[in-house]
Amino acid sequence: MEYIAEFAGSLVFLLGGYAYMCNVSLKKTLVSTLNYVELVIAWSLAVGLGLTTAVIMGGPAYLNPGVIFGNLILGNLSVVEGLKYLLMEFLAAGCAEIVCLIFFFDSFKASKGVSKRGIFSAYPVEKNMKLNFVQEILATFAFLFLVFTCLKATGGVTAPLQIGVVGFAAVAILALTLNSTGFSMNAMRSVFSSVWFAIIPFPNKEGEKVDWPYQLIVNLVGSSIGGILAVYATSLF
Repeated sequence: MEYIAEFAGSLVFLLGGYAYMCNVSLKKTLVSTLNYVELVIAWSLAVGLGLTTAVIMGGPAYLNPGVIFGNLILGNLSVVEGLKYLLMEFLAAGCAEIVCLIFFFDSFKASKGVSKRGIFSAYPVEKNMKLNFVQEILATFAFLFLVFTCLKATGGVTAPLQIGVVGFAAVAILALTLNSTGFSMNAMRSVFSSVWFAIIPFPNKEGEKVDWPYQLIVNLVGSSIGGILAVYATSLF
């Protein structure tokens, strides 16, 4: 059941964020315009509700490959268990994109010439791989460290408090990172979804290619290092 919980929590998290991104990125939607405050709130609630869903269903609610890697290194998970959780997150990313394709199919068809890869993966305003790599490590560490410490303070078992602390952490940290990293801080949110974006036949995505060096170096390695450091740091107290 804990693996199903990881899938369900990841799906809620990603679907909430991707649905907002579809609304602000595609044509023929009722939103159509990016609002920075709405963006932060939408992703904050998506993460909080995803976490709450996974915990209520009996899962550990990792929802981030970096967190899984950190627990593997600390010996809290076996390799087999870690791979199963990663598989659930990967499948959730694919399902979230398929659901968005179904609900926004007409909008995708109407959005010729509109970039779509940024709906499902994070990119900086100005690409600077070395700097972005460091920024991603720092942003992921700061975000997850705040989340983990808040959850320790609440015991990690009360759903409203979980939504609140994650939302607070997101508003406090994500607002600092949009320009620098696109505030991915999660390889599931960007790298896993980039794999599915390359596979799923979204209308009018011709010519759009995933920036694999950025996704693998910054969003996979960078966010994973930040996650591992956050897991280790919060295990010390």
